[in-house]
Amino acid sequence: ARMIFSAQKCGVCFQPPSIILIYRDNVQDKTRQRIMPIRNFSRFSDCSRAAEQLKNNPRHKPYLEGVSLRQLEKLYSLLRDHLEGQSLSESLGRYHHEHTIDPEEDMNKLDDKELAKRKSIMDELFEKNRKRRDDPDFVYNVEVDFPQDEHLEACAWDTESDEEM
Repeated sequence: ARMIFSAQKCGVCFQPPSIILIYRDNVQDKTRQRIMPIRNFSRFSDCSRAAEQLKNNPRHKPYLEGVSLRQLEKLYSLLRDHLEGQSLSESLGRYHHEHTIDPEEDMNKLDDKELAKRKSIMDELFEKNRKRRDDPDFVYNVEVDFPQDEHLEACAWDTESDEEM
């Protein structure tokens, strides 16, 4: 089944609060704009719940098929921050910080909810960077030589023999 509508761009309008979708009508072969007003949303609202409700709304569902839930959550997050008085650049900076993995962070110290959030971010990044067989730049057997210039640190578990354990 071919999609009738293909999402091109999706954004947020602060005044009046609304999600704006630029989409392609594949039947009529035209590019159109859809404005979805956001009602009953405050700075205390749950962004992920609001995004799910919009995506599952029968009036908007066919248009939002090609828009990820995460993108809608981001738009709601930007709107919520705007309602709290933050500038767009502050809000984007905070969102980027919250949705980026810090390689130095000790994930053993995170609670279950935060750990699940980090795993979700890693899964999404993996899928985005994943190479599939039908990708034009797919290579079957990639071999990489890592530089040996730097001094390699030895770990205790590297040097112990089986007898010592």
